[in-house]
Amino acid sequence: MAPVAVNDSRMPLSSNGAAAPSSSKTYQPLEHVPVHIAADFPKPKPVPKLAYRSSTYWNSDCPIIIDNGSSELRAGFALSHAADPTSFSQQPFVAYDNLISKVRDRKKSFTMLLVGNDVYADGLSRSSIRSPFDTDVVTSWDAMEIVLDYTFSNLGIDTDRVQHPICMTETLCNPAYSRGIMNELMFEAYQVPSVNYGIDCLFSAYQNEVGQDALVVSSGRSSTVVIPTVAGKGILTNSKRLAWGGAQASDLLLRLIQLKYPGFPTRVTPWQAQNMLEELCYVSDDYASDIKGMAMMPASHKSYLPSTWTPMERSDVIVQFPYQDALPEQKTEEELRAQAERRKAAGDRLREQTRKMRLEKMMQKENDLKYYQQLKEFKGKERKAEYLKRLENDGFDNEQALDKMINKIEGALKRFRAKELGEEFIEDDKQEEPTFPLIDVSDADLDEEGIKEKRKQRLMKAGYDARLRAKAEKAEEKRLEEEALKRDEDERINNPRVWSAKMRKEYDDAINRIKERKRMKEMLSDRKSLAAQQRMKNITALASDAPGSGSATPTGSSRKRKKGGGDEDTFGANDDDWAIYREIQNADDSEEEEEAYNNLSAIETRLLTLDPTFGPDDTYAARLARKNRLTLTFFNGPGGGEESSIAPTDPALSLKDDSATDPNKPDTDPESIKRQHQLHLNVERIRVPEVLWQPSIAGLDQAGLDEICSHVVHSFDEEVRVKMLQNIFCTGRHTGYKGFEQRLYSSIRAIQPSNVVVKVSGAKDRRFDAWKGAAKWSIKEAQTFRASSITKQDYDEKGKEWFKEHALSASWK
Repeated sequence: MAPVAVNDSRMPLSSNGAAAPSSSKTYQPLEHVPVHIAADFPKPKPVPKLAYRSSTYWNSDCPIIIDNGSSELRAGFALSHAADPTSFSQQPFVAYDNLISKVRDRKKSFTMLLVGNDVYADGLSRSSIRSPFDTDVVTSWDAMEIVLDYTFSNLGIDTDRVQHPICMTETLCNPAYSRGIMNELMFEAYQVPSVNYGIDCLFSAYQNEVGQDALVVSSGRSSTVVIPTVAGKGILTNSKRLAWGGAQASDLLLRLIQLKYPGFPTRVTPWQAQNMLEELCYVSDDYASDIKGMAMMPASHKSYLPSTWTPMERSDVIVQFPYQDALPEQKTEEELRAQAERRKAAGDRLREQTRKMRLEKMMQKENDLKYYQQLKEFKGKERKAEYLKRLENDGFDNEQALDKMINKIEGALKRFRAKELGEEFIEDDKQEEPTFPLIDVSDADLDEEGIKEKRKQRLMKAGYDARLRAKAEKAEEKRLEEEALKRDEDERINNPRVWSAKMRKEYDDAINRIKERKRMKEMLSDRKSLAAQQRMKNITALASDAPGSGSATPTGSSRKRKKGGGDEDTFGANDDDWAIYREIQNADDSEEEEEAYNNLSAIETRLLTLDPTFGPDDTYAARLARKNRLTLTFFNGPGGGEESSIAPTDPALSLKDDSATDPNKPDTDPESIKRQHQLHLNVERIRVPEVLWQPSIAGLDQAGLDEICSHVVHSFDEEVRVKMLQNIFCTGRHTGYKGFEQRLYSSIRAIQPSNVVVKVSGAKDRRFDAWKGAAKWSIKEAQTFRASSITKQDYDEKGKEWFKEHALSASWK
């Protein structure tokens, strides 16, 4: 695994990962966050081809070593010079991803087979990638044969048969059927003289000269295995397997990123997730403590230094994805000046059109006023019935309606003239009290038209009286409110502590009501919640004949009265009875919600103005900001949770960076586009590797790695157990996390007796040590290698599943 490609000095980084020069611009916390450039697919490179016929391997029996891993295949000759048995090869001749891709060119009507890193050539080839493996076991044998053909071709072997013995790695507990098909492929297709199989992690332990009694911990692409060795031989009957490897870890990281950034503008590929896993993730020595530390609340302002950052902010890493700057069109000064003049001319034309329309409207109103005044003059020139008929033809029910229209038009004209002169218009609130002369007149003294007019005047008088009562009630409410404010002010002056406590209680109660309303709205959206079920019961009770919820329903009580039975209807006597309609209504509660926020804002403003102990940090907005700052930091890194973008009583909080929602910044702002193409990894960096110790995080019902190791060593005698604990060896690319060995040591050390020595070491080269170990073993232990190899004669006589054991191989049974 490659080292973490970040700058740990916490200096500002440029887009290419280098430290940026200091500048005098406004301090930004994100400038001190390490930047990792998202990896792209590897570019296809020409694979070197060995000049086999002119090399020392021609006509030699130098073994070919094939580390047939599920993620990468590594192959080469065991010796760098076939004539020198001490010249061990330091690395395989070829190494590439164990993948194939079949691409068909429809225009040229031919099919291409791509192997290794060539499968990433373009989108078409990437869409048809196949692997010979299903987890750790080879299942696609046509793909495996293509990969082996490609491998032998790159080794320069162009003869009819492969004349070199083969040493190949395999996974723990490889099925005999799978090994048999591999034997069939080797002996039938390539006619090799012999083939030998061994477990990759044991070869790695052999290369690193691990002691005779050891505990080998190997984590690869698809699984993690723990194999004890006694006297240099793997005890596979006591081995354990954890169904978690690099493929599952990278998939978990990818899903976490997709869940965290569902609207990310760029598709995050599995390849990029694997690269982030290898480059940025690390193992926490104390996961519970680190997670608790990451839950610490970040600072509330941007001016704090990196030395004061919380653990989450210190662990934050930016992953920058490719993006294109949307460069705005550059205009000259003359073009900008002409654009401003055109804009000003358009505004002047619009204002002139508006003035003309307003003037025409006022002229129309003046003509209407003259007409209505002339209409009013007919009152003294003709009989009343004829005059009322004339008013009715013009759309007026009575004289009062005409007078009201004339007063309305005159008021509009006065406002217009005052606005034209730049004067303030003061509306005259005095209105002539209406008269109702026919109300006290007896019906016997009136004709049919008079009786109709009397009914109209009676209705009008009832409305007028109702308006007077409402006005009086409003005045009384205003008087009571003024008295309450006066008493409140007196209490504030005479007893400020009691007043402050009372106001704070009202403020907290208002906040609780808002929270309760929000909670109820969320519960009603879930039809399985208790609140939603109670609402349905209330609807059913209202629709049925029976009363519901302890109070008579309108339907049930009305039917009882019709039948002449039952108790007297008391619905509405208690104000709580009307709450049932509020419970079942589906109407929008925006008005009530707005009223609640207005009340909260009024109390908050009064406290901020009059209570010196109530500051901006005590407001509801500040409380929400503190609550959401941790979430915003999780999404946007240090400085991501800014309360300045939150309205004082706005319940909705945005999870985006404030720079992305700044109205002063255009959509083409390069900095905004850059931020939109950034991922922030913090908790994920330790969460994904922690699955090895806590598989339940990923939904695995298995024990953790430390428990598995403890279980394996305790299956041996104390003497062997002590030697194993002193010789714990880690190998496999998935164990390349920073801190892996230290965490394994501390977790095993914690569950072992204090007098037992625990030592953990790692492979020097996790990528190639298995291949190097197999090459070294096949030469240094040549006799054992030849004796435990399966020959063509064994294959013909004893069947394709015949197998010979050795210290580093799987078991026959």
